Amino acid sequence: MHCRAFTLIELLVVIAIIAILAAILFPVFAQAKVAAKKTQDLSNIKQIGLAIQMYAADNDDRSMEKNEPEDYDWFEPLYPYVKSRQIFRSPALNSAQTDLPTDYLINGVYAHSVSLTQFSEPSNQVMIALRTQETEDSDYHPWPEDELSWDDPAAYAGEHEGEVENWFDERIFQRAFTEGANYGFGDTHAKFHRFAQTLANRPYPGMHNVDRFIPAYEHDHED
Repeated sequence: MHCRAFTLIELLVVIAIIAILAAILFPVFAQAKVAAKKTQDLSNIKQIGLAIQMYAADNDDRSMEKNEPEDYDWFEPLYPYVKSRQIFRSPALNSAQTDLPTDYLINGVYAHSVSLTQFSEPSNQVMIALRTQETEDSDYHPWPEDELSWDDPAAYAGEHEGEVENWFDERIFQRAFTEGANYGFGDTHAKFHRFAQTLANRPYPGMHNVDRFIPAYEHDHED
Protein backbone atom coordinates (compact mmCIF):
# COMPACT_ATOMS: atom_id res chain seq x y z
CA MET A 1 0.00 0.00 0.00
CA HIS A 2 1.41 3.35 -1.09
CA CYS A 3 1.02 6.31 1.29
CA ARG A 4 1.38 9.72 -0.29
CA ALA A 5 3.04 12.30 1.97
CA PHE A 6 2.62 16.06 1.81
CA THR A 7 5.14 17.82 -0.37
CA LEU A 8 7.15 20.75 0.94
CA ILE A 9 5.14 23.13 -1.23
CA GLU A 10 1.84 21.81 0.16
CA LEU A 11 3.11 22.25 3.72
CA LEU A 12 4.19 25.80 2.98
CA VAL A 13 0.77 26.56 1.49
CA VAL A 14 -0.96 25.25 4.63
CA ILE A 15 1.34 27.29 6.87
CA ALA A 16 0.68 30.38 4.78
CA ILE A 17 -3.09 29.87 5.05
CA ILE A 18 -2.84 29.46 8.85
CA ALA A 19 -0.72 32.62 9.05
CA ILE A 20 -3.28 34.58 7.01
CA LEU A 21 -6.16 33.35 9.17
CA ALA A 22 -4.22 34.23 12.33
CA ALA A 23 -3.51 37.72 11.00
CA ILE A 24 -7.23 38.18 10.37
CA LEU A 25 -8.56 36.65 13.59
CA PHE A 26 -6.09 37.87 16.23
CA PRO A 27 -7.09 41.56 15.86
CA VAL A 28 -10.74 40.50 16.07
CA PHE A 29 -10.08 38.60 19.30
CA ALA A 30 -8.11 41.56 20.67
CA GLN A 31 -10.95 43.95 19.85
CA ALA A 32 -13.46 41.62 21.49
CA LYS A 33 -11.31 41.52 24.63
CA VAL A 34 -11.09 45.31 24.76
CA ALA A 35 -14.85 45.59 24.20
CA ALA A 36 -15.51 43.20 27.10
CA LYS A 37 -13.26 45.22 29.43
CA LYS A 38 -14.91 48.44 28.31
CA THR A 39 -18.37 47.02 29.05
CA GLN A 40 -17.33 45.82 32.50
CA ASP A 41 -15.73 49.17 33.29
CA LEU A 42 -18.90 50.97 32.17
CA SER A 43 -20.98 48.72 34.45
CA ASN A 44 -18.69 49.45 37.40
CA ILE A 45 -19.01 53.20 36.91
CA LYS A 46 -22.78 52.92 36.59
CA GLN A 47 -22.99 50.97 39.87
CA ILE A 48 -20.77 53.48 41.68
CA GLY A 49 -22.99 56.30 40.47
CA LEU A 50 -26.08 54.51 41.77
CA ALA A 51 -24.33 53.90 45.11
CA ILE A 52 -23.61 57.62 45.40
CA GLN A 53 -27.26 58.42 44.74
CA MET A 54 -28.39 55.91 47.39
CA TYR A 55 -25.90 57.31 49.88
CA ALA A 56 -27.20 60.83 49.21
CA ALA A 57 -30.79 59.66 49.69
CA ASP A 58 -29.85 58.53 53.20
CA ASN A 59 -27.83 61.66 53.99
CA ASP A 60 -29.96 64.72 53.27
CA ASP A 61 -29.16 64.61 49.55
CA ARG A 62 -25.46 65.18 50.19
CA SER A 63 -22.44 63.42 48.71
CA MET A 64 -19.66 61.70 50.60
CA GLU A 65 -16.91 63.53 52.50
CA LYS A 66 -13.29 62.92 51.51
CA ASN A 67 -11.22 63.74 54.58
CA GLU A 68 -7.51 63.27 53.96
CA PRO A 69 -6.21 64.34 57.41
CA GLU A 70 -8.35 61.59 58.93
CA ASP A 71 -7.46 59.18 56.11
CA TYR A 72 -11.14 58.73 55.18
CA ASP A 73 -11.78 58.48 51.47
CA TRP A 74 -14.87 59.08 49.33
CA PHE A 75 -15.51 55.45 48.38
CA GLU A 76 -15.53 54.03 51.92
CA PRO A 77 -19.06 55.25 52.82
CA LEU A 78 -20.32 53.55 49.65
CA TYR A 79 -19.40 50.01 50.69
CA PRO A 80 -22.83 49.28 52.26
CA TYR A 81 -24.50 50.30 48.98
CA VAL A 82 -22.63 47.93 46.65
CA LYS A 83 -22.80 44.17 46.27
CA SER A 84 -19.05 43.80 45.94
CA ARG A 85 -16.05 46.03 46.42
CA GLN A 86 -14.75 44.65 43.14
CA ILE A 87 -16.77 47.30 41.32
CA PHE A 88 -14.05 49.73 42.39
CA ARG A 89 -11.57 47.72 40.32
CA SER A 90 -11.36 48.39 36.60
CA PRO A 91 -10.27 45.81 34.02
CA ALA A 92 -8.42 48.66 32.30
CA LEU A 93 -5.81 48.76 35.08
CA ASN A 94 -3.48 46.32 36.75
CA SER A 95 -4.87 46.88 40.23
CA ALA A 96 -2.22 44.68 41.82
CA GLN A 97 0.28 47.49 41.28
CA THR A 98 -1.36 49.83 43.77
CA ASP A 99 -2.57 49.70 47.36
CA LEU A 100 -5.40 52.16 46.71
CA PRO A 101 -8.73 50.28 47.00
CA THR A 102 -10.22 52.05 43.97
CA ASP A 103 -9.29 52.43 40.30
CA TYR A 104 -11.73 55.32 39.94
CA LEU A 105 -11.54 59.03 40.68
CA ILE A 106 -14.25 61.13 42.23
CA ASN A 107 -14.68 64.56 40.67
CA GLY A 108 -13.65 66.98 43.43
CA VAL A 109 -16.91 68.92 43.19
CA TYR A 110 -18.60 65.85 44.72
CA ALA A 111 -15.92 65.02 47.28
CA HIS A 112 -16.91 67.35 50.13
CA SER A 113 -20.49 66.62 51.19
CA VAL A 114 -22.29 68.79 48.64
CA SER A 115 -25.97 68.74 47.70
CA LEU A 116 -26.54 66.73 44.54
CA THR A 117 -29.50 68.90 43.54
CA GLN A 118 -27.40 72.06 43.21
CA PHE A 119 -25.96 71.09 39.82
CA SER A 120 -27.77 72.63 36.85
CA GLU A 121 -26.98 69.82 34.37
CA PRO A 122 -26.45 66.52 36.20
CA SER A 123 -26.71 64.57 32.94
CA ASN A 124 -23.74 66.54 31.58
CA GLN A 125 -21.75 66.79 34.81
CA VAL A 126 -18.94 64.24 35.14
CA MET A 127 -18.91 62.60 38.56
CA ILE A 128 -16.63 59.55 38.13
CA ALA A 129 -13.55 59.03 35.95
CA LEU A 130 -10.92 56.33 35.61
CA ARG A 131 -7.59 57.15 37.23
CA THR A 132 -4.20 56.69 35.64
CA GLN A 133 -1.99 53.83 36.76
CA GLU A 134 0.67 56.33 37.82
CA THR A 135 -1.38 58.18 40.42
CA GLU A 136 -2.49 56.85 43.77
CA ASP A 137 -4.85 59.73 44.39
CA SER A 138 -8.58 59.16 44.34
CA ASP A 139 -9.90 62.55 43.22
CA TYR A 140 -9.21 65.46 40.88
CA HIS A 141 -10.03 69.17 40.99
CA PRO A 142 -11.80 70.66 37.96
CA TRP A 143 -11.27 74.27 38.98
CA PRO A 144 -8.26 76.58 38.56
CA GLU A 145 -5.69 76.67 41.32
CA ASP A 146 -6.15 80.43 41.76
CA GLU A 147 -9.96 79.96 41.66
CA LEU A 148 -10.14 82.73 39.05
CA SER A 149 -8.52 81.70 35.75
CA TRP A 150 -11.34 79.47 34.53
CA ASP A 151 -10.50 79.79 30.82
CA ASP A 152 -6.81 78.94 31.21
CA PRO A 153 -6.19 75.14 30.93
CA ALA A 154 -2.74 75.60 32.48
CA ALA A 155 -4.36 76.88 35.69
CA TYR A 156 -5.86 73.44 36.42
CA ALA A 157 -2.80 72.21 38.26
CA GLY A 158 -1.59 72.03 41.81
CA GLU A 159 1.51 71.16 43.78
CA HIS A 160 1.64 67.55 44.89
CA GLU A 161 4.63 66.03 46.70
CA GLY A 162 6.79 68.95 45.63
CA GLU A 163 5.86 68.84 41.94
CA VAL A 164 3.27 70.70 39.90
CA GLU A 165 0.66 68.24 38.65
CA ASN A 166 -2.00 68.80 35.98
CA TRP A 167 -5.31 67.56 37.38
CA PHE A 168 -6.65 66.27 34.07
CA ASP A 169 -3.59 64.94 32.24
CA GLU A 170 -1.87 63.24 35.16
CA ARG A 171 -4.83 61.80 37.06
CA ILE A 172 -7.54 60.93 34.52
CA PHE A 173 -6.93 57.89 32.31
CA GLN A 174 -8.09 59.64 29.16
CA ARG A 175 -7.35 56.88 26.65
CA ALA A 176 -8.21 53.67 28.44
CA PHE A 177 -10.23 52.16 25.60
CA THR A 178 -9.52 52.99 21.94
CA GLU A 179 -8.71 56.68 22.27
CA GLY A 180 -11.25 57.35 25.02
CA ALA A 181 -12.60 56.28 28.39
CA ASN A 182 -15.84 55.78 30.31
CA TYR A 183 -17.24 58.51 32.54
CA GLY A 184 -20.01 58.51 35.14
CA PHE A 185 -22.38 61.48 35.31
CA GLY A 186 -24.43 63.18 37.99
CA ASP A 187 -27.67 61.51 36.89
CA THR A 188 -25.91 58.11 37.33
CA HIS A 189 -25.63 57.27 33.62
CA ALA A 190 -22.24 56.22 32.29
CA LYS A 191 -20.91 56.83 28.80
CA PHE A 192 -17.77 56.50 26.68
CA HIS A 193 -16.15 59.77 25.57
CA ARG A 194 -12.95 60.95 24.03
CA PHE A 195 -11.46 63.34 26.56
CA ALA A 196 -11.76 66.29 24.18
CA GLN A 197 -15.52 65.66 24.02
CA THR A 198 -15.80 66.20 27.77
CA LEU A 199 -14.38 69.71 27.31
CA ALA A 200 -16.31 70.74 24.19
CA ASN A 201 -19.47 72.80 23.62
CA ARG A 202 -19.41 74.67 26.93
CA PRO A 203 -17.03 76.95 28.88
CA TYR A 204 -13.84 75.32 30.17
CA PRO A 205 -13.58 72.89 31.93
CA GLY A 206 -16.63 71.55 30.10
CA MET A 207 -18.44 68.55 31.56
CA HIS A 208 -16.00 68.36 34.46
CA ASN A 209 -17.49 71.46 36.09
CA VAL A 210 -20.50 72.78 34.16
CA ASP A 211 -21.41 75.30 36.88
CA ARG A 212 -17.83 76.35 37.60
CA PHE A 213 -18.44 75.35 41.17
CA ILE A 214 -15.78 75.31 43.90
CA PRO A 215 -16.75 73.23 46.95
CA ALA A 216 -16.24 74.65 50.41
CA TYR A 217 -14.45 72.47 52.93
CA GLU A 218 -13.02 73.13 56.35
CA HIS A 219 -10.13 70.70 56.57
CA ASP A 220 -6.75 71.17 54.88
CA HIS A 221 -6.71 69.53 51.46
CA GLU A 222 -3.08 69.13 50.43
CA ASP A 223 -3.74 67.66 47.00
